Amino acid sequence: MREEFEFICERENTVKEISSFVYDKPWIIVVVMTIMFYISVGCLVYRQSKRKKAFKTIKSMRNNNELSKVYLRIDNGYGDFYDVVVSADGETWHRALFSEEVLRPSILLPPGQYIMKFSIKSRSGVSAYHSKKGTFYTEVTVEPFIDTMIVFDNNTLDSWQEDYKEENLDG
Repeated sequence: MREEFEFICERENTVKEISSFVYDKPWIIVVVMTIMFYISVGCLVYRQSKRKKAFKTIKSMRNNNELSKVYLRIDNGYGDFYDVVVSADGETWHRALFSEEVLRPSILLPPGQYIMKFSIKSRSGVSAYHSKKGTFYTEVTVEPFIDTMIVFDNNTLDSWQEDYKEENLDG
């Protein structure tokens, strides 16, 4: 009990010393806050430069056709893919980079073999009601300069990879 009391008294004395130090030199607060501000600005600049560099790399890879497109399609219903992540080793997961296409969603991947994890918001017909369907896994093999497609069957909840064939939307 006595040791706890001594510890409390020591903390109280330390707090008094700090408060008297700040009271005697109030400019120290401004200095500490300024230093913390510049440290946080430096961290933001560093993160922004890394992000810009990554986007430039992705843009140049897209322009040089180094990234293949993996299109996403739902059979026997309507819906959307969401929470799409990709892994090359099955342990480290990365959010999928979607292409800028609106009508035909696709993700951009360099050549290789991947495991793709995704969830589905599906509708059986054209309606406002949709159901969220759990986490699904599928293997994807991406070959250079060849676009492919992941197909999800809304009835069997199975997914597989197909070759991508350009569909004529004009009729």
